[in-house]
Parts: sequence; C-alpha cells; structure tokens
Amino acid sequence: MEGAGRIFAGEYCRARNVRADFAGENPVLVTPGGMVCRLLYVAGTLTGKEQHSGGPFYGRVADPTGVFEIRRMRPDAGLQTAISGIDVPAFVTVLGQARVMTDGANPSPYIELMEIREVDRMIRDLWIVRTAELTYERLSLMKEAIGTGTGSDPFACAISEFQITQSALGSLAEMVCKALEHVVDASKKEATDGRVLEKVLSIIRESAGKKGIPLEELIGLAGKSGIDETAVRESVRTLLEEDECYQPAREVYKPL
Repeated sequence: MEGAGRIFAGEYCRARNVRADFAGENPVLVTPGGMVCRLLYVAGTLTGKEQHSGGPFYGRVADPTGVFEIRRMRPDAGLQTAISGIDVPAFVTVLGQARVMTDGANPSPYIELMEIREVDRMIRDLWIVRTAELTYERLSLMKEAIGTGTGSDPFACAISEFQITQSALGSLAEMVCKALEHVVDASKKEATDGRVLEKVLSIIRESAGKKGIPLEELIGLAGKSGIDETAVRESVRTLLEEDECYQPAREVYKPL
C-alpha cells in the first residue's frame, strides 16, 4: 500500500498527538519507536463492530500485539455495505488516517476508517512479516540516534516525548518477535493439519472396502496414529467439502 505506513497495534496505541516542524501545519501522531503516523495500512482480526444505519461506525481490529480502535464518524454508504458484509470474527485489512481522542486524562489513538476489506490468513500473515521488517529497520535507526545523539526530527521528538532508552527499544523489538512467532505457530499448525488430513484420507482409502468405513472405526484407527476424535471429525468434514470422500450411509465414509 504505497504511501501508507505500517505499524503494530502495540506500538500505535502508545502514540501521542504532536505538532512539530516535521508535521507541517497538521498534527500527526508520533510513536515511541519514532514513527510519524498519518495514513496507515493495518491488518488483523475484526473482533467487533458497531454501526447504526446512517450513524458512525466503531470497530476493533486485533493483531498479535494489541488492538486498533477503528472509527468512521461520517456516514458512508459504500463503507456501510462493505462492513455489513463482514461477519465477526474475520481477517481484514484497513486503510485509514491516524487520529487521537483527547477527551479525558489519556490520549486514545484510533484509525479513521477509509477502506476495509475481508482477507485470508495469508494476507494477514504477510502484513505481519512486512510490518516486522519495517519496524526492525526503524528501531535500528532509532537505536543509533540514541547512541550518537543525532537522527531525524521524529526520532528526537519520540525520544524526548517518551523518554526512550535502549531498554525501551528492546521491549518494542520483543513485541515484534512475538508477532512473528504468531505467524510461525500458525504455519506449523497448518502444516500439522495438512498431515492429519492426509493420514485420515489414507485410512479411509485403505480401510473403506466396498461398504465404506464407519466413523467410530475411523476414529479408532486414527487414534493409533495419535489423532484425536475432534481432529478426525474436522478432517472428515474438510474431506467431504473437498470431494475427497463421500457418505454411502450415515457416518460411513468412502474415498472418491
């Protein structure tokens, strides 16, 4: 998304409304890691939404580090249609402007919604990986700025505003590591699920015979390979959807 910044929720939610020379005439949000936030492109899981006909929209999009508050104060028919077509929970990407609510004691950053799209896990995971790369690059430059006392105006502003130290940067880096671990864990789970699916299909092919294999027998044979009942039932459902097997009778399965 050219021209749009990427940032994790765990860092963005600590941003502050700052007016400085690098910001021009309009206030922008500066984060503890020295990012100047204007237009943002984020991805995560839409965990909640609230929208009344003709009224404002409120939503929450979670990434592995925290939650983005999403708002749209002015009605927009196109956005309302897009939002109504997304069932919670769902992976989404969001394009919007960095904003902050200043009511109360603590500023509360949010994103003013411009565009929202439902996506799949792969798109969400690609966003995590690219956002991690950009964050690491920025934190490395900021670490150098702290050590040398030089650097860009946003870095100087963030260091002053948040009293950033090398230790604080380390905490941000750990946050990024945890986000990447989430992608790795998901990949391992998908790989494991794929192996389970192949094993269950193999059992059906080998044991179905002319009449098919009853579910209870399938669960028993799969259990000898360390596959529990829940995984067998989920695998059978997937195999039916993918036309890898069919049911000649209730809870009896044969390969196609």
